[in-house]
Amino acid sequence: MPRKTNIRINDSDYYRVTATVGINADGQPIRKQFYGESKKDAEAKRDEYLINIKKGLPTSFDKITFNSVFKTWLETVLKPSVSLASYNKYETDYRLRIQSGVLSKMKLVDIKSIHVQSFYNDLLNKFTVNTVRQTHSLIHNFFKYCLKSDLILKDPLLAVELPVLKSTSETNRALTDREIEKLLSAAKNEPKYFIFAFALFSGLRQGEILALTFRDIDFINNVIRVNKSVKYLTVNGEYKAVLSHTKTSHSVRDIPILEAIQTPLREHMRREIEKYRMLSITHTEHSLLFSSYAATYREGGNLRISLKRLCKRLKMPPVTFHSLRHSFCTILAKQGVPLKTASMLMGHASIAVTARVYTHVDNVELKKGIEKLSAYYI
Repeated sequence: MPRKTNIRINDSDYYRVTATVGINADGQPIRKQFYGESKKDAEAKRDEYLINIKKGLPTSFDKITFNSVFKTWLETVLKPSVSLASYNKYETDYRLRIQSGVLSKMKLVDIKSIHVQSFYNDLLNKFTVNTVRQTHSLIHNFFKYCLKSDLILKDPLLAVELPVLKSTSETNRALTDREIEKLLSAAKNEPKYFIFAFALFSGLRQGEILALTFRDIDFINNVIRVNKSVKYLTVNGEYKAVLSHTKTSHSVRDIPILEAIQTPLREHMRREIEKYRMLSITHTEHSLLFSSYAATYREGGNLRISLKRLCKRLKMPPVTFHSLRHSFCTILAKQGVPLKTASMLMGHASIAVTARVYTHVDNVELKKGIEKLSAYYI
């Protein structure tokens, strides 16, 4: 028996049914057509659509793609709510990993956990575990928005499994006492490396150090005033230094200038003033404390390369700039500085972040104590 159809499109026969799916601004009914290979097929599509409308989805839900909503959310919702540096990172994640992915062209309501899982698995073949997890964080925030906006009925990430991330990077670690001695010796003999000693004795983030000016060094009260950060970003096609507030409100703080670096810090400041004189640039209290050869903001990438080369020359395992900050926190723990005080000095938003370092130090010291105790048995 031939199937019953009522419309012919591009030399193919279909069955079409029509339903009222809403009311427009003028009070007129909105009609939508559904096509199927048979009357039963077309009616099933219509019924499924109407059920989803009753559940709260917009009338256009069957046409909305992941990419169209994501781009709008990125520009109109996320961008105004985060710093320029954060937005640039998120936009890069979208452009390099999400936009060309399998999710991009899919209808938003069709995306299931298996689709997201396949997308993450594909990313893992090209990028690190950390990168995949960062991409997931962005997509997670996007789907939270979609749920709140009634664009989807269920979060497709609920059944997604993320790749396991190592607890600590091999290079993002605290330096050993011997490594600290090597680094400080290099900084003493070659002034260009003083910035690493300064980082080690202050615990400041890289962006915070590169944003410091002469005005932020208060020798009267013997403190470093931390209140801003700088990072090179691409803004409207131009790669430039962007000055911003510190990472969080807790990051605005005063750090004591330790006696060990007071003299070398004064010597460094004299060298900076001399550099300005040689460049015929007026030096003021707003001049950068650690400027480039041209007396401009230093680029973080170049600083990281310099640290990597220094480690190689000193025959040390490679470490990151953050390792110097981590080492500062570790020294505080070993010296018995109270956890709350250390958290304030580090500028952590949560004391729990500092506590993780303290717990690690406690575990190491406990292990050493057990080893000493075992000597009595041997």
